[in-house]
Amino acid sequence: MKPRIIAVVNHKGGVGKTTTTLNLGKALSLLKKKVLIVDTDPQANLSQSVGVEEPPKNIYHALVEGERLPIEQVAKTLHLVPADLDLSGAEVKLITEVNGYFKLRNALGTVAKNYDYILIDCPPSLGILTANAMIAANEVLIVVQSQYLAIKGLDTIIELIEELRQNLNPALGLMGLLLTQVNRTVVSRTIVEKVQTEYGDAAFQTVIRQNVAIVESSTHRMDIFSYDKECAAAHDYLNLAKEIVNG
Repeated sequence: MKPRIIAVVNHKGGVGKTTTTLNLGKALSLLKKKVLIVDTDPQANLSQSVGVEEPPKNIYHALVEGERLPIEQVAKTLHLVPADLDLSGAEVKLITEVNGYFKLRNALGTVAKNYDYILIDCPPSLGILTANAMIAANEVLIVVQSQYLAIKGLDTIIELIEELRQNLNPALGLMGLLLTQVNRTVVSRTIVEKVQTEYGDAAFQTVIRQNVAIVESSTHRMDIFSYDKECAAAHDYLNLAKEIVNG
């Protein structure tokens, strides 16, 4: 069976995109799924969050130089394709190549059969690296911070998904909108209600609550389950994984 390949996106930073890629990936692995998380952000925060820094090979070598995807083992059923700062030079090179938008799809083709889920952490932009992720994927998960400014631009991302579906990747669809950093303030609750009302079934029922353990786990370069499996965020990400697996 083909894996579910999920591009985790937002055009802004600081919304919980990388945190979600890591912790959702770990949650899926705890549900006995084989998971590959892929770092396509030149800042390499996903790689650093599991303690992988300056790897001898990273995703740049696969996308630009045509080498095999380098895969690091994070846990028994959780693997990582790392990134590094040199990935920042990939956009200029990819955009001049005839098949530059299909590099990640082609690279994943050789390893996809080994996994149930592949999660791609995208840069906080809608450039060619994010387009590569969406063309390689069959689903897009949009991470949305529960603040007014954060929900601006949602329709732009959804329009891009539709444009890519029509022109480059007919299999692509919107998996859902995930609200993160949700707290008890009136503003946060209002945003949750607004998104769930306006987007209906496109919004996940699970939301990720604001939790200091998320920041602390990142500081310690650990996923939330390894850091504190009983905290609210761990429960939220496990519930999200179950919602995704159970459809």
